[in-house]
Amino acid sequence: MFFLWTSNGSQSIFYDTDHFGFDCLHYFSTESEFSEIVKYCIRPKNDTNSIMIEFFNISSDDYLTLDQLYRLNVTSHEILMWSSSIDLAEKYEYYLSQPIQSNLSNEKFFNCTQPWFGSRCQYSLEINEDVLVWNSFEMTSTDNIFHRTCYILLECDRGGALMCLDWREICDGRIDCLNGGVDENQCFNLEINECNDDEYRCHYGLCIPKTFLEMDFHEAQCLDRSDYFADRVCEGFYFNFNLFECEEFICRSDEGKFSCGDGQCVEDYGQCENNRQLLLAQSISIRGNLSYNCWISIVCLTKIIDKIENILCDEFIQSSEIIEQLKSCKFPLQFPVIPVLYDHVKFLYHPKEIENINVTLSLKPDYICYDEQLCDFLTPTFRHENLTRMHPIPRC
Repeated sequence: MFFLWTSNGSQSIFYDTDHFGFDCLHYFSTESEFSEIVKYCIRPKNDTNSIMIEFFNISSDDYLTLDQLYRLNVTSHEILMWSSSIDLAEKYEYYLSQPIQSNLSNEKFFNCTQPWFGSRCQYSLEINEDVLVWNSFEMTSTDNIFHRTCYILLECDRGGALMCLDWREICDGRIDCLNGGVDENQCFNLEINECNDDEYRCHYGLCIPKTFLEMDFHEAQCLDRSDYFADRVCEGFYFNFNLFECEEFICRSDEGKFSCGDGQCVEDYGQCENNRQLLLAQSISIRGNLSYNCWISIVCLTKIIDKIENILCDEFIQSSEIIEQLKSCKFPLQFPVIPVLYDHVKFLYHPKEIENINVTLSLKPDYICYDEQLCDFLTPTFRHENLTRMHPIPRC
């Protein structure tokens, strides 16, 4: 375990090891609003694949035994200040308490000179440690979609295999699962939850001790950050200092934002730093039983995504082909081919004058299709496929 702390140009270095994750860098930044230590460790691929580190030839002049340190009146504090192992400093402190009875007298101590550190002075940082950490996380900012963890304890139908349910999407006020909205079931119990007098009620219903509000925390204690009244760094500059600062937070249900699956919350159709919104767009843009030409044209005209099947929608829209391909569709046309809300609300397209469609604007559905029994308060216009009723969308 290696601990690195920086503040106003000063630094303290502590070094330690454990069995599998060893020779770790522990990064802590005083400039961040989060009190978090991030570990960077060398680890074997598995417990049977141990990593052997070859050292340079070390002579007896390169180290001192604990007994020699004792005779030189060296303290355990000085051991730490010399970039030594925490384990070794503890062993030396124990040795000082009983130097005669202890069998640690021949334990070796390697006195490293800057910039070297480690159990045998085998490491050095060739560049500034802040730059090193920053560059490593800059590499994670990419146009590729990050595949995040999936919550598997709920059977959730997202309408395709591309998108899975993230734990932050449970009880976030948005129905994400098409199979009965299971991700929002029983969430009312949280909403009606009452807290004790000595507790603070988070917006989504969780109770935390009020003493947390009085303590000098620099991060929220509520998962939805409703107890934290400072600027939300997670939503502004996402890659602040390390990837883990925002991961333990959820989006507030009353703000109706889309969860990026890592703690970042964006407006609908906003861009996540990890591009998770593209997974959602791809999930609702699946072809289903549409013809290829019809599918490509409707996807681009609705402007759900910018590119499909290696076709750039902007270029396709500017061509004269898109209207001709749209004519190949069989109307009325349901798109997306999966429900857009709950497990029964769908969009239906039935443009009257295809030639006059303004391709520079997003093509809007002509009707909203819904289950008649579940929406009996609406007056339907006509029946479609004997399953749902249609309600016309008002035109401006």
